[in-house]
Amino acid sequence: MGMPDYPPYTYIQDGSYHGFGYEAFVSIMADLQQDFKIVPEPNYGRAVKDMQNQVVDGLFLASENEERNKVAEFSAAVTYTGWSWVWLKQRSDLKPDSAEFKQNAVVSAQLNSNPYLWLMKQHYKVAGAPNNIRMLFTLLNSRRVDAILLPELTAKAVIQQEKLDPALYSIQLEIQRPFGIYISKAYIARNPDIMPKLNQAILRYHQRQKMPAPAPSH
Repeated sequence: MGMPDYPPYTYIQDGSYHGFGYEAFVSIMADLQQDFKIVPEPNYGRAVKDMQNQVVDGLFLASENEERNKVAEFSAAVTYTGWSWVWLKQRSDLKPDSAEFKQNAVVSAQLNSNPYLWLMKQHYKVAGAPNNIRMLFTLLNSRRVDAILLPELTAKAVIQQEKLDPALYSIQLEIQRPFGIYISKAYIARNPDIMPKLNQAILRYHQRQKMPAPAPSH
């Protein structure tokens, strides 16, 4: 299974795997009594390519898009992720929910991540998309872009890990998307009952959390 570097959901620290997404995945696999091996991935673009080339049998955690759906099936939601705009607080002229922002602001996201693909599809002015999620803040802080798009929790995790001052940034939610597990169609062909079993295990995971399956906030 491919695991992208995407704090706080999935990341490596001191040689060990960490993150809410990692812990959820391990819990779900233990319920399934399914053995697995994790392949650390530097980003989503590489993870999807490895899945296409059958280097890995799946990917976690991820949001859904057409490219991924061609080679894999998306599970029930393990959680939800809120893609959010981050910009320098001193740029009080920026209004991410305005038509002017969409037309004129130069924005960025991690290359080949779902937020990046969404920006391209929505015809934003996208520039300088880096492979490394942490480089987004380098672009923003050097004013090479006006704003960046990534999950709010990931933004806050990177700010903390890179020892940046959170008071410098404004953050505003743009859209919420289900975050789940992809299993490749090649693996499903060999194990046709995996998706129903996986989705049932995800449901039981939510029940173990003593709360209902997550729903997006409005």
